[in-house]
Amino acid sequence: LIAFPTRELFVEKLDGFDLIIFDQYERRGVLPLAYFDNMARFVDRGGALLIAAGPPFAGPASLFNTPLASVLPVRPTGEIDIGRFVPKLTRLGLAHAVTAPLAAQAADWGSWQRLIEADARAGEVLMEANGKPLLVLDRVGEGRTAVLLSDQLWLWARGHEGGGPYAELVRRTAHWLMKEPELEEERLDLTADGTTLTARLR
Repeated sequence: LIAFPTRELFVEKLDGFDLIIFDQYERRGVLPLAYFDNMARFVDRGGALLIAAGPPFAGPASLFNTPLASVLPVRPTGEIDIGRFVPKLTRLGLAHAVTAPLAAQAADWGSWQRLIEADARAGEVLMEANGKPLLVLDRVGEGRTAVLLSDQLWLWARGHEGGGPYAELVRRTAHWLMKEPELEEERLDLTADGTTLTARLR
């Protein structure tokens, strides 16, 4: 076995990344707090961060208890909701470029079983569960962050109760984080047809 190159990744080469993803991460002392501070600065300078939160996000080992808290749009309450719910798009989510194309099949989405409760303190809540934030996107400085407050996305991937658009949701969220022009919230499209010029503003 070789030592994991943490210093190389989170100090020397961090600015070379497009997107940092934490999937159900629990702090175990592997990464010093200084590395999380580096990541917060990475986001502020134009980087992207995606957190798929699991139960550790609600406890003392939460990423919120690191310098990353300064770039996160949610604050965990410490509570975890266990029980069946079907993810829903919020009013904003029905219009947002990331999630609007998913709305057509929303009535057929399968259920999830666990929600990490959190208060949205910034950003835009695009998906909710039982009136509580589920997917929150935010712009921080020159960068962007997204937090999915459940570890149950895999149920859609397995086709549970018909599944859901798991791959499309992840892809569109990641591309928005990395500033894909097609997914900008405000976009002006111009098309010409003969002598007619049509402008569409989203």
